[in-house]
Amino acid sequence: MEIGLREWLIVIGIIVIAGILFDGWRRMRGGKGKLKFRLDRNLSNLPDDDGSAELLGPPRVLDTHKEPQLDEHDLPSMSAPVREAREPSTKRGKRAAAGVAEPHQGDLNLDVDDGPSFSSRDDDFPDENVGKTASASRQSVNDQPAAEEVLVISVICRDAAGFKGPALLQNILESGLRFGEMDIFHRHESMAGNGEVLFSMANAVKPGTFDLDDIDLFSTPAVSFFLGLPGPRHPKQAFDVMVAAARKLSQELNGELKDDQRSVLTAQTIEHYRQRIVEFERRALTQKR
Repeated sequence: MEIGLREWLIVIGIIVIAGILFDGWRRMRGGKGKLKFRLDRNLSNLPDDDGSAELLGPPRVLDTHKEPQLDEHDLPSMSAPVREAREPSTKRGKRAAAGVAEPHQGDLNLDVDDGPSFSSRDDDFPDENVGKTASASRQSVNDQPAAEEVLVISVICRDAAGFKGPALLQNILESGLRFGEMDIFHRHESMAGNGEVLFSMANAVKPGTFDLDDIDLFSTPAVSFFLGLPGPRHPKQAFDVMVAAARKLSQELNGELKDDQRSVLTAQTIEHYRQRIVEFERRALTQKR
């Protein structure tokens, strides 16, 4: 039987409807994985083992202002006593309004969902504390052993005015750092401030601390990210998270990355830091035998 025009229109209509339904299903399915934390974009740009020697971040420009002099001895000691915090309720309210925890890391109670660590997911760090409560998994900085080696990445502001407090605070909060012990910022295993401390960030201006009560008027020419060894259970992953946070800060707030010798941070320098971690782990393993 010969198919007429009406039958052809019906067949074509069915095909069009099926195509629309399939396209809608595909878009709904593909849209589920599109929401990612901004840190994921930074991590995707981390240099690999065969990276080139190009400078990280924007091209270096000459600046007339003097760089802050900060070395490992200027960084707050990871085993130093914590300053007693007795503040009026108005100051505590200001800290809470800024979404920042009280100085003692064990008291962190932020209304922030667990977010990215190494690749925008906290579960990139193996969960070795399953079944424990959140309060038991929160680690105080003072619980860490004294650091035998410190990896330092400094971010120097290219602007003479320095990093402004509100912009700096917003940037590092997005990278998961939380204000805590020693009046500096710490990045924990969880974005909400739970788990062990991976690395910390101090002010490059002595004494290296931050005052959240005056953050609106605060500025600094530089900050330093540092990771102590021995420290986190997975130091190589923690170091990659620290690199991502430092790069994010330098790219978004017009900064320049420097190593612990105050030289421009390159892909080779980052690889050298990774080798230092490997060597440290090898020595620690040898000593245990």
